[in-house]
Order: sequence, then C-alpha cells, then structure tokens
Amino acid sequence: MRGGMPEETELPLQATVKVDPGVCRLHSTIQARTDGMLVEFEVLHSDCPQVSDLKKVLKRVEIWDVMKMPYSENAVYQMCGEVLRHSSCPVPMAMIKCAEAAAELALKRTVTVEFVP
Repeated sequence: MRGGMPEETELPLQATVKVDPGVCRLHSTIQARTDGMLVEFEVLHSDCPQVSDLKKVLKRVEIWDVMKMPYSENAVYQMCGEVLRHSSCPVPMAMIKCAEAAAELALKRTVTVEFVP
C-alpha cells in the first residue's frame, strides 16, 4: 500500500507512447495508467533488452514522484537508472510525458529532438 491506496486500485486514465530512439533503432511502446494520484507503467513492447528489463523494476509511484526534480530524485529516472545503460536514452523522458498526459497534467503532443545543420 502506498499513499493510502491498495496496490489493486483500478487506474482508469491512460496514455501510450511509441518511442523512436534514433540510431539504435530499438523501438519501444510504453503505457502509463493513473487515477490522478498513483501511476503505473507497462512496457507493452520493446526491441531493446534493457527497456524490456524495466519490467523487473517498475512499481506504482505517486504522480508527484514522477514529475519530481532534481532528476536524481525523480522516481522514473531512479527506476530506469537500475537497468538502462545509455544516459541519453529517450525512454525515461517519454515515460514522464506519458504519465503527465495520462493524469491530464499535459497535452498529448509529440516531442521531437532533431539535429540541425
């Protein structure tokens, strides 16, 4: 139990993101479910063995812990730091954006990082 809510509490709000990580080409699909207070993540698909390993460390967390700063105290970056080996992997950021959108704290808009000449 966390935040006074049992683990089996239904999380009716959801968002799903597809992550194109660039040069490694190991695409992932991540879903966030929430009731507005608690968030849980699920790796629906990943070509990356490290992202697939997130299943071993993911747990329900409070939405404020998902958005917490500094990065070193952020629950998503802490969980991802246990299994991901590449610091510029876009999956942790995508998970945070997904959770914010699921909790209706952000709009569902595409995020892009592009190199310019």
